[in-house]
Amino acid sequence: MNFSTTLLSVGIAVAAMVVITLAVSAGVRRSPATATYKDTKSNVLFVVSTRRWQRVLIRTVGITVIVLGAIIALVAATRPPSSPAMGIAGTAMIVGGILFVLLAKGMHRLRLEVTPDTIWSFPMIAAPREIPLAEITGLAPHITSNYGGILGKTGSRTRFSATGIMLGYPQLIEYFREYRPDLPIPAAARPLQER
Repeated sequence: MNFSTTLLSVGIAVAAMVVITLAVSAGVRRSPATATYKDTKSNVLFVVSTRRWQRVLIRTVGITVIVLGAIIALVAATRPPSSPAMGIAGTAMIVGGILFVLLAKGMHRLRLEVTPDTIWSFPMIAAPREIPLAEITGLAPHITSNYGGILGKTGSRTRFSATGIMLGYPQLIEYFREYRPDLPIPAAARPLQER
């Protein structure tokens, strides 16, 4: 493989990543930041949740990959002289598509329900966790997210996480400023609307 072709491919991938990140960040800055998700606990002040378009996009990609994988697997099964690699590729695409659909389902479940003294964390697959506000000993930046975010910690243990692109994230930062002013908010955790 030619070095210039590899460099061009990597450059295109990096440029696409930067353009997508900038476009989503600009859209988040201009869109409403309040979550419309219905709370399930009593006395909830606000909810921090993923955006609907993210879940729909992931689910659509998953369904598309499942359909394409099924077509490829069907063609491989009905054409005897075809190589087994085609059947394997079709099956792998079906499994990958199913994982995307499950990811979208988990993203739909992923949220924080915030009350005056408790944060209820609903992870993608585990049972909801009640985190008393008094137990949070520190806030750290969510360094694995391109859009910033925050991790709530008790000692070195992460109790919850939220990314800067989530609906309700600016309210979460204001909540900590009001209810726990003793916890410094990391600069990288500021909401996109404040940058």
